[in-house]
Amino acid sequence: MKKYFIKTYGCQMNQADSLVVSRILDEAGFKNVKNLKEADVILILTCAVREHAERRALGQIFSLSSLKKKKRCLIGILGCMARTLKERLIDGCLKEGLFDFLLGPDAYRRLPEIIENKFKNYEDRPIAIIEEEKETYSDILPQINYEGIEGFVTIMRGCDNFCSYCIVPYVRGRERSRPISSIIKEIDFLLSKGKKLITLLGQNVFGYKNIENGRILNFADLLTNIFEKFSNLKYLHFLTSHPKDLSFELIEKISKLMKEGKLFKELHLPLQSGSNRILKLMNRKYTREEYYEKVKYLKELIPEISITTDLIVGFPTETEEDYEATLEMVRKIEFDFAYMFKYSERPYTKAREIFPKVEEEVKQERLEKLISLQNDITKRKNEEMINKSYPIIIIKVQNKESLGRLPNNKLAVVKEELEVGKEYIIKIIKIDGWTPIGEIIK
Repeated sequence: MKKYFIKTYGCQMNQADSLVVSRILDEAGFKNVKNLKEADVILILTCAVREHAERRALGQIFSLSSLKKKKRCLIGILGCMARTLKERLIDGCLKEGLFDFLLGPDAYRRLPEIIENKFKNYEDRPIAIIEEEKETYSDILPQINYEGIEGFVTIMRGCDNFCSYCIVPYVRGRERSRPISSIIKEIDFLLSKGKKLITLLGQNVFGYKNIENGRILNFADLLTNIFEKFSNLKYLHFLTSHPKDLSFELIEKISKLMKEGKLFKELHLPLQSGSNRILKLMNRKYTREEYYEKVKYLKELIPEISITTDLIVGFPTETEEDYEATLEMVRKIEFDFAYMFKYSERPYTKAREIFPKVEEEVKQERLEKLISLQNDITKRKNEEMINKSYPIIIIKVQNKESLGRLPNNKLAVVKEELEVGKEYIIKIIKIDGWTPIGEIIK
């Protein structure tokens, strides 16, 4: 029995893909191992969305060259970088014989066949398969990760938005959604294996669209079907959302489910920039005013909702005035948390053709100021939780402390060992950094 090891980089969608890959290989008779030195096949599942993740993956790839020289094994590169760096990898790493195959995100079904053929013809030229049919893997139940109670379900793949800074449509293809029946089957499978917190994944979950029995079903229809099937499901979450597709009707639907305790009272809604001029250059298809009105309505319906976001500074041509517009929006909305990045140029994207570029030193200064502002807001909003009580579900126990999720999806720590998967009522007694620390009430 051949053994395989997977190292995964990037977002939750890549983590979910790694479980699909594991299922494909396990059913073909392979065995997963946790130590790459034991493996006959080493798979690097790569991410190219951000430059940092790409650099880390490349470092891992090149570090494996010495292992390849010591033992007879296969090394495969999977995922987004297969497309973004195909010329560099094929003409460089693969040409040198350091790696054996390179597969894009839609070619994972072919892994068992490729591995078997490569072992039979070990000295043959490396294989590269980038373009395939637009997969959803909707008939494959993922391998179960038995660690923890959180499960992830990919409801769609690809993206049609073509934001000018984003590489996703070029490496993961255009949007295609899974049938609702397939999604429900996977949720049922995860719940039966002990998962309690389910996160629906997609580059833009609000863009979910599938035709069933002649009817176009959207994201709201998907939520309705899920809760009709799983009426007791109370820990559902979704990532990521595009503001242009968040209608006021959908806000009302989501808010109703939050009030009923079925959805976490949290929404991740990437703003990216507070400047209308930059948003237009980014091809985001909404204005700062439209974004604010949607957030305002969400907060009116669910005052305790947690709003998180993504922000980019230093986009090409960004002026001090554009940057100040972002800071103004951050102050006005008061996000509970934000992922903040300097703009980094990605292959294929339209933003590469936008000039002038912002100097690296200016980008760094702007990022540091933004981080400082948002950290202060995050800490202050969390401090408002002190002396208030919340239900918590424990997701992890480590070093005699328990980590759990609150109804607003924030993580809180209880400084004692509790039962994973069990719910408690805690009172927040202090904030450590910006992490809420609670004690058990019952």
